[in-house]
Parts: sequence; structure tokens; C-alpha cells
Amino acid sequence: MNFFHKIPLAVFRLLYPGKFYGKENIPQGKVVIIANHFHAVDCGFIARVYNKDIYFLAKKELFENKFFGKIIKSFGAIPVDRKNPDMQSMLACMRILKDEHKLVVFPEGTRNKTGTTELQPIMGGAMIFAVKAKSPIVPIIINNKPRIFRKTFVMIGKPFELDEFYGKKLTEETISELEVVVTAKMKELQQELFETIKKRKEKSKNKTK
Repeated sequence: MNFFHKIPLAVFRLLYPGKFYGKENIPQGKVVIIANHFHAVDCGFIARVYNKDIYFLAKKELFENKFFGKIIKSFGAIPVDRKNPDMQSMLACMRILKDEHKLVVFPEGTRNKTGTTELQPIMGGAMIFAVKAKSPIVPIIINNKPRIFRKTFVMIGKPFELDEFYGKKLTEETISELEVVVTAKMKELQQELFETIKKRKEKSKNKTK
């Protein structure tokens, strides 16, 4: 990360304070990082966790503004058509993992606009990269929609692999199985984060008594 990247991240830290758990869980080398998605600034929290050799899949609409497109591209964003992913984008993602970098994917497919913290349906197609590249996966859960000057809690889970799917033909049925496995992992981590936040609040409340 160069000097010009550090400046916006420093501003981001002031605007969006965060508390992070499990930073030690992101391994060296290639990894697919999956996270739930509330807001465009979610990427900033993930960049604070691991800001080296990290690339993001981003919807192609974000690149329609040339100026903004150049900025997010400089941070490692890769444009993708969510409805019809093209071969060029897929090959770019595979190349990132082959070169031992980090690829961030939001497997819900779009931002959570429900006003709740409930995980949206996980799209198994996002996991194809991890299976094809035989890459570890690290789940990340953000507790709620980030708001300026409000602390956001982020939990990084332990890496896991979908090795039972390595070498399998990725049919619709197989992808559905992927969705079940990944959804369970993310829900488990989300529950762990909520329990951690609850304990933190109880501890703080006891101190003020």
C-alpha cells in the first residue's frame, strides 16, 4: 500500500471507528475472503484488516464514473457483471489467487437493504474461485450497517477449505451444496460476534455500577 492509499484509510479510521476480532486468522498466501455486505464502505473495514495484496470484486456499475472508477481500481477493485460474469473477470480472479494474493468476495451478491442484520442468501457461484484454486476461505462478519462516528464491530473467522468439492464437477446441485456449507460457516461466525458484543456491553455496564 502506497502513501496515497494510506491517506484515505487514515480518514476512514476517523469517520468509521472499528473494533476487530480475529485478525490473526488471515493466513499468508492466497485466500478468498468472504464477507456480509451492508454498504460500500465495508471494503474499508476489510482493507484495514489486511491491506496488502488484496483485491475486491466490485459491480461494474461502480466503474461508470471514470474518476471514481480509477480510484477504486487503484485499490484493487475488479469490475464484474453480477448477472452475467464474463470470462475476463473470472480469469482475473483466478490469476490473483494463482499469484498468492487475497480475493475479497461478497457472496450475498448485493448489499443488505432489509434494515436487519440477517444474512441474505449466499450465492454458491462466488465460491467457485476457491474450489478451482484450492484456496483457503476466511469468513468475515460485520455486525451492522456502518454509520459515521459509530463503532462497527468486525469478526474474522478461522480459515476453512471446501476440499470435499475439489475435483468435483460444479453442477447446480454441487453449487447448492456449497451454499449450505458456506451459509452455516457465516451464520456460526455471526452468532459468535453477536455474543462477543453482548459480553462486551455487559462488562462495560458492570464497570459503571
